[in-house]
Amino acid sequence: MKKQRIQSRTTRTIAIHVAVVLVAFVCVGAVRADDIQRQLDLLRNRLDTVQQNTNDMRESLDELRAESQEDWLTEERADEIRSLIHAVLTDADNRTSLVGDGVLGGWSDGFFLASSDGRFKLTIGGLMQERYVMNHQRDGFGSLSDRWRGGLENTRTRLDIGGHIFDKDTTFLVQAGWGYLDPNAISNTPLLRIGARLWDSWIKFKLNEEWSVKLGVFMLPFTRESLVSDKYQLAVDRTLLDYRLGLARSQGVEFTWARGGKRVFLAASNGSLPTNGIPAAGTNPTPPWAALSQDAEWALTARAEFLLEGNWAQFTQFTSPIGSENATMVGVAIHGQQGERTGSTGRKQDQYGITADLSMNFDGMSFFLSGTMHNQKNVTGNIPNADWVGYIAQASTYMTDTTELFMRFEGGGVRQNTMGGDDLHILTSGVNWYLDGQGLKVTSDIGWSFGEISNGMQNLMVGWRSTTEQNSQWLFRTQLQLAF
Repeated sequence: MKKQRIQSRTTRTIAIHVAVVLVAFVCVGAVRADDIQRQLDLLRNRLDTVQQNTNDMRESLDELRAESQEDWLTEERADEIRSLIHAVLTDADNRTSLVGDGVLGGWSDGFFLASSDGRFKLTIGGLMQERYVMNHQRDGFGSLSDRWRGGLENTRTRLDIGGHIFDKDTTFLVQAGWGYLDPNAISNTPLLRIGARLWDSWIKFKLNEEWSVKLGVFMLPFTRESLVSDKYQLAVDRTLLDYRLGLARSQGVEFTWARGGKRVFLAASNGSLPTNGIPAAGTNPTPPWAALSQDAEWALTARAEFLLEGNWAQFTQFTSPIGSENATMVGVAIHGQQGERTGSTGRKQDQYGITADLSMNFDGMSFFLSGTMHNQKNVTGNIPNADWVGYIAQASTYMTDTTELFMRFEGGGVRQNTMGGDDLHILTSGVNWYLDGQGLKVTSDIGWSFGEISNGMQNLMVGWRSTTEQNSQWLFRTQLQLAF
């Protein structure tokens, strides 16, 4: 009996424990159910927020798509974009293309061929100047066969072949073609002859960032008018004075030093020919001359230039187009040479000269001023001394983007009456029409001679004939230029 009571008590105790455990599980389950519900509610809220953001983004995208279809990618805009892409691709094809095995060729400020590694480059350019000239001398000259003289001529026709070889520090230039065989009019015999000739022909080495050296035939670094290329002159041609006092071309070696706004040219050459300082030039007016021909025992030329404003590239030409920045350059140069002994007297013809110039460029305007003096000793047996002087003033202004007016005055000559006693005064005025920059342009000018032009100063390539009368001659010239 006692045993049964104990078992019954034990059974109740177990039942109570089981009930307690069940109640605990139920409570825990209820608590966990509440936590899960709260988490589900939070998740539902987050999903609702994401859905709302998604709807907002869809509405924004729809608006952008509508605007794009209406404005940005209209048919007109699409045509403009296609046209622009086509133009860019065409320009790239024109400028450079791959030819053969790694050879580049095309157009970039001139025709060129180049190796893909950049070590070799060949540039090809040219110049054609087709000119009409009419000269008139007034009545009163009994010796004149014709007071009106004029006609058409191919004044210059040449190819310019240059580039660099082996590396960019070794450059070269060869200019060959047809032109006046006596451009400086030092000999009357070939004065009107046009034939095959050479202009510049040189090799240049860049020694470092400041120094370079050039060997060959080149324009002596004296007057700025001579140093500006034939195709970049303001008038139809250089002044009559510069063809006599500008020293012209010679053959030799030239060192160049440049740093910032300063540069210096030092040349040792076979001498200058325009003032009859080179006997060999009598039979061969343009260099090169043979090494053993009679030229000069020594000849040195030095020019210094100072850039006060602007950049050097602005002074490769005389014009200053609309939109150009202001630029100012000052130049000064000296020259000296001693001729070889000639004739029975064995006297040497010494020659010394000095020049200075001021160049100023503005927005659509330019100004140039220069003065030059030469002293020549032992000219001939009867003329022991000759003094040459010259001054030039020149200005230009653009009337439109492609039309430029200019005016130039030149005066001077040789002082001694035994050499002609020049009292040169020439006023030239004209206009440039730039059809495509300097590459294609028409230049027309008219000049009046108020002074005298001696036999030693006349130059038929420029268009001026000799006369001892004052106020007696005028000149009209017009020229079509093609340069590339």
